[in-house]
Amino acid sequence: MNNNEKKNLGCTGLIILSILLISAICIKVTSTKSNNVVSVKATKVVKEKSKNLSAWVAYWDLSSDKEIRTLDKQLKNICYFAGSFNSNNKLVMPDKLTNYYEETKGYDYIKYITIVNDKTNSDGSSLLKDTNLLKSLLSNSELRSSHIQEIIDLAVKYQFDGIEIDYEQIKNDIKLWDNYILFINELYQKSEIKGLKLRVVLQPDIPFDKLNFDRGPTYVFMCYNLHGGFSKPGEKSNPKFIRQLIEKTSKIRGNKDFAIATGGFNWASNDKTTPVSEIEADRILKKYDGKIERDKDSLCLFFNYKDENNIKHEVWYADKITLTSWKKVIIENGYDISIWRLGGNLF
Repeated sequence: MNNNEKKNLGCTGLIILSILLISAICIKVTSTKSNNVVSVKATKVVKEKSKNLSAWVAYWDLSSDKEIRTLDKQLKNICYFAGSFNSNNKLVMPDKLTNYYEETKGYDYIKYITIVNDKTNSDGSSLLKDTNLLKSLLSNSELRSSHIQEIIDLAVKYQFDGIEIDYEQIKNDIKLWDNYILFINELYQKSEIKGLKLRVVLQPDIPFDKLNFDRGPTYVFMCYNLHGGFSKPGEKSNPKFIRQLIEKTSKIRGNKDFAIATGGFNWASNDKTTPVSEIEADRILKKYDGKIERDKDSLCLFFNYKDENNIKHEVWYADKITLTSWKKVIIENGYDISIWRLGGNLF
């Protein structure tokens, strides 16, 4: 064997050794997965971006400017959450939201005012997702027309580019759904005349098979609420749930958009459940020196801790890796994405 052959053989040996070492490392990373948990360090960010991203800003948390700058050119629409109703069933906007809108109306995004069916009573108490309010507003053509005009007047007054309707908890009330769909169709026609865009937010558990939504508005489907204050601890969403909702809504005509949710919840052993943002969850994790893990299916983060009062807690929440995995499912199916919500995220 000459010197060249020896050199070639030596190089070949080094290559084989390198391959074996790389394989061993890969096996070690893979072996960190057990049951329904995957190592946080082993998870990679999949680069999937949407150039038609929508996001909500909520009046109770308007520290969103840094996140808006981070999303930058991915962001197309900002939805200002939310207009609601006073004790006389008239539309009102929170002062904080009005002031924030005036400060940001020059932003180069399409700006929507979101309207929700929440009502504040004269004694200061609130009714959230009030379907009796909807029945009062939509029960006949005259009342619907008056309500539509009030919505359009509000959008025009503040120079919004569009309107978003987020009326919830109609559930299986088909009569109310019929009036609601008439309302949406009439609102779309009158909005078009004024040059206003229209988005309609729909919950994932409504009877889609019994409803006929017309083309025109953009329908926004909520891909979350798998777990929350009503349930045991767990993820807000996962890829399987998103795929099922996309399939469930496949017969709906027109523009469709799928919404994912940031943050999560903190479940306490005293039956108290509170929402947490990513920043809040990260702060709790550091304070109590929790051991963080990542769920294999949803890619949500979760950890347990015991507080000063000896109460046990379990926290589940989404981070950038979680959101990217959910976005990837939606993008692969050809749809745009909305994010509930800005504020408290580490994008």
